[in-house]
Amino acid sequence: MYRLYWAAGTGAIAPEVMLEQAGVPFERVVIDLVAGEHREPDYLAINPTGEVPALQLPDGTMMTESAAMVLLLGERYPRTGLVPPPDDPERPRFLRWLLYLAAAVYPMLARMNHPERFAAPSCWSEPDRSEAIRCLDRQFGLVGDAIAGKPWFLPSGYGALDVYLTMLAGWHPEKDGMLARNSALAELVSATEVDTVYARVMERHRMHPP
Repeated sequence: MYRLYWAAGTGAIAPEVMLEQAGVPFERVVIDLVAGEHREPDYLAINPTGEVPALQLPDGTMMTESAAMVLLLGERYPRTGLVPPPDDPERPRFLRWLLYLAAAVYPMLARMNHPERFAAPSCWSEPDRSEAIRCLDRQFGLVGDAIAGKPWFLPSGYGALDVYLTMLAGWHPEKDGMLARNSALAELVSATEVDTVYARVMERHRMHPP
């Protein structure tokens, strides 16, 4: 059985959706961030970065990085249709934008929402915050312009990119305003949020606030 080390409102959202879409059994292991369990030796032995989520595969292999989990689960369970297979014409676009979201947008959101991880509080000013939001808006604008389906990111339909992108959009500190300026992205997010599995996962996260 898969074991997902989980905390509400974290990057656990995307792999949790992928696992539920695949219909495979998995165990959620709740990590209490407020209590600092992610900094305890037991969890650091699982994920030395102290970040949540982590995913233990059925053979005992431990994974970190939510985008990597999304890719692996989509490839292991191709019947879900959530990740284009290697020979699919949409595969390059999928990989390009999944990695952009993971390598550019995700870190900027982390800096925006958790500046204390990157600098002393006295070094974080309101102009810094405003510039970070402008940078986020530019990034989400680029992603929105790349949406090739309607409403989904890829023309083939609902997939892992929609899940991952909707998760990230939900962390934008001014989500409603950002989406109001990006109609294609707003359509994608709205459609994903009402997907049965995505909505069920998000309800679980709302019931267990960090």
